[in-house]
Amino acid sequence: MTCAKFESVIGYHCSPVLMGMKPANLVSFSKEKMPELPEIISDYKESLEQEGIRMEIICGCRKHYLLLVYRSDMLQEYLKQEEARNLLLQDGYNIDGSLDEMIARLKERFFHKTEFPHEIGLFLGYPIEDVKGFRKFGGSGCKMCGYWKVYDDVEQARRIFDSYDKCREFTAAQIRAGYSILQVVGMKHLCTSQMCV
Repeated sequence: MTCAKFESVIGYHCSPVLMGMKPANLVSFSKEKMPELPEIISDYKESLEQEGIRMEIICGCRKHYLLLVYRSDMLQEYLKQEEARNLLLQDGYNIDGSLDEMIARLKERFFHKTEFPHEIGLFLGYPIEDVKGFRKFGGSGCKMCGYWKVYDDVEQARRIFDSYDKCREFTAAQIRAGYSILQVVGMKHLCTSQMCV
């Protein structure tokens, strides 16, 4: 897999993060197809961080890497909500620690669990009521399924899903037109003002 393919995958799966609409996304990469992922991330690290975007491998199992792509300012703000803090406290997070410490704890939880830690929805910026519903019902009985499983406000979720779809279309079109991820991030005002809200 080349850097162009990496950019295409990130542009498709992380467009709401790139455009500043969502705190984080999680992307899976095959180790077989992209063994050089850590080096590629290193190449992008400084330039993306200047745009407020960070990337971190949170799990590297036998066959896949799980890459967290996030806007640290948005994610920190989201995780400061009282209900988010209460849920994280239940899973052993130091809620007064730094974002880096929380992500380190998330990595530990991935390493020691046989299933996705349920709090991942908090790190991905899902509505807290939907995260609570997923925790309570184990993923079953949701009202709607899209970018996440919806247990609470279906109409609001539909609006968000639609804006994410438009954002993804915008980002994918720019990448197909030959723009780099960094150039696309610089166009976020076009996406949010014309297409995504």
